[in-house]
Amino acid sequence: MTSREIAVAMMKLGAVSMRDHMLGDPLLTPRLGLRVARVRGLWCFSSRALDAEVFNHVSGYGTFADAAQVAVDAVLRHYDRVGRPARIEVIHPVVSRSDRALLERNGFRDTKTLFQTHIRTTLRPPRPHAVADFAPVRATARDAARYARLATAGFGGGHSVIGDVFERGWTRQIERDRRVAAFMGMLRDRPVASGVIILRPTIAGLYSGSVLPRYRGRGLQNAMIAARVAFGWSRGLRTFYSWSDPDNSSARNLRDEGFRTRFEVHMYERGA
Repeated sequence: MTSREIAVAMMKLGAVSMRDHMLGDPLLTPRLGLRVARVRGLWCFSSRALDAEVFNHVSGYGTFADAAQVAVDAVLRHYDRVGRPARIEVIHPVVSRSDRALLERNGFRDTKTLFQTHIRTTLRPPRPHAVADFAPVRATARDAARYARLATAGFGGGHSVIGDVFERGWTRQIERDRRVAAFMGMLRDRPVASGVIILRPTIAGLYSGSVLPRYRGRGLQNAMIAARVAFGWSRGLRTFYSWSDPDNSSARNLRDEGFRTRFEVHMYERGA
């Protein structure tokens, strides 16, 4: 796959996963006014109740949808209707300078780096990463709620509305979508780490990777990354990606397991 093909497949899979988190919960979806609209091929996420950018942004600009003035105009009209500022994810350097300049001419500014994207395309098989008394175990549909609670705890725990959306979202996806494989990292039979791999015919995404705070620094995340890559590899996948905050411990662990930092996703925002 070319760099552009990887970026397009990655952004589309990310948008689909986000849609599946936001839609389908009989309580949270209507209560929070969660909505996913298709506008000129772009995916427009919004929430009536939550202002967090994760629930209010556009995916696909210059990747799986065209970067054109007519699309920008349609996005601005859409977010005017829903009453949220327009925010657009832009993947650098895949989205061209001219397409980024189009956003700037329409009043958008690059406000932050959302995350780095790490890609594994090597034809070398994944190496085992063993840790004493630790084993990544595939979570079944029956384990879905338990897995989701573990992932929430690994990302800091605590009750929050945003946490509830993602916890229930992972529960639904693990229960219903055979292309979503979740793993719980068991240390002496105690669940201490989490990780999901989402499979598509040409690419797989690693998501939801976390380790409970007291068990960090032991190589457990590396073992979880290696296990998920091995799972995808056994099913014929050779291109994998994962996202992280810029140059944090997760980024370093991914690089240890054969990933390379290839792109960055930035948020372009236009004032209300």
